[in-house]
Amino acid sequence: MTNRQNFGQNFLIDQNIIEKMINLADITENDIVYELGTGKAVLTGLLCEKSKYVVSSEIDKNLYELAKLKLSKNQNLDLKHIDGLKYTENFNIFISSLPFSESERFIRWLAERDFRRAVVILQKEFVDKLTSNSNTPYYRAISVISQYCFNIEEIEILSPNCFIPKPKVYSKIVVFTPKNQLNSLEMQSIKKLFSYRRKKLGTAIKMMTSNQFYSQNSSKYNIDLSHRLDDLSPEDIVLIIKKFIINQD
Repeated sequence: MTNRQNFGQNFLIDQNIIEKMINLADITENDIVYELGTGKAVLTGLLCEKSKYVVSSEIDKNLYELAKLKLSKNQNLDLKHIDGLKYTENFNIFISSLPFSESERFIRWLAERDFRRAVVILQKEFVDKLTSNSNTPYYRAISVISQYCFNIEEIEILSPNCFIPKPKVYSKIVVFTPKNQLNSLEMQSIKKLFSYRRKKLGTAIKMMTSNQFYSQNSSKYNIDLSHRLDDLSPEDIVLIIKKFIINQD
């Protein structure tokens, strides 16, 4: 098995899509751009032309070394051989066609970042989960996190022919702009709360809090505890997490 297969990478080869992603990023000469997944560097050089500075991460050692050779003349580029979702420095613009297996981890990572705009290629089915409304089959914890934290603009469906090797699924270009942030504890709590999604809200909250806290606060917030999670908006669920579950003072 090759390194490329180990990391599950499908390389973007459609020049029209490459140019569209660059344009959608709306990069200015003052922007610091973070690219996750240098890959074959089809975006990287173009990003350097548009921005003040580019940081590009690549987890595959062979691809990293090839990119260093290909992009050696770019003075405003910092190539890093790292797990890109462990990067914590500042950036304005994010751009990536990341492995589909990292999609949920990516959303949780982005939810804690300060940025202006993110342009990402994700699996179409995963995007459907991100944008699913309450009382629909795809409504999940990741739907709540993404809709609470971001404005999500679905741009275009991409055929497998846009990549090499061809994935077995369709993809979408998505633009994220920030609304709110969540920390890791809040996101973990949302995920845990959804493990009780088939129970009534009051029962689910009681299972995540102390009996004393529940009895003292069950009537404190204007939320109908007879509902199920599927009935609630992302904003209501985050309110419950912040006020009712985490702050058990």
